[in-house]
Amino acid sequence: MHDPVPDRRNRFAYWLGKVFHPYVICVPTLIALLWGEPWVSLVGWVTVMVAILLPPLLVTGLLLKHRQRHLYQRASRAPMYLVFWGSLLICLGVLIALNAPHILITCVVALMLWLPLQLAINTYVTKVSTHAAVVVACVMGLGLLGKLTHPWLLLAALLAVGLTLWARVATRNHTLTQVIVGSLTGAISVLIVFPLMLR
Repeated sequence: MHDPVPDRRNRFAYWLGKVFHPYVICVPTLIALLWGEPWVSLVGWVTVMVAILLPPLLVTGLLLKHRQRHLYQRASRAPMYLVFWGSLLICLGVLIALNAPHILITCVVALMLWLPLQLAINTYVTKVSTHAAVVVACVMGLGLLGKLTHPWLLLAALLAVGLTLWARVATRNHTLTQVIVGSLTGAISVLIVFPLMLR
């Protein structure tokens, strides 16, 4: 299976991909979702989630790279999705056991719905932009929870989405179709799970 090698010559687009990377953007999103919680609690919950979810992904990515299987290659992505789904299952159990804020459990359930959808499309149809899916899901979740009521916050969130989608195409990591499909998978997961679990 042939995938085009990403083009890093557009440094602005390249660094946008780093700034709005799914591993990065999840942290300010979690902080925004938990805003109003005591500071120690907020930091603690974010730390718990990051500690459970990110290390398995980082290790899997390094192992794949060591085997010359790069994440821009569509066929290399399935192990990442499967490892992440297992981490989400563990995270969900820990959050429930520790009586975590309901919004965190809701986010994990939304991710658990999104991953199989993304995996199926990636396997049978086309490579899907995870950057697009995550940034759209984050903004959609914040919007549904009323965290983007100030016009400047809403503008910043929409700008982050637009820049992320543009950057993925500009760096040849994805086609326009792939970022649109990624955006839809992220949005659909949030639109299904959030109303059901937060009503």
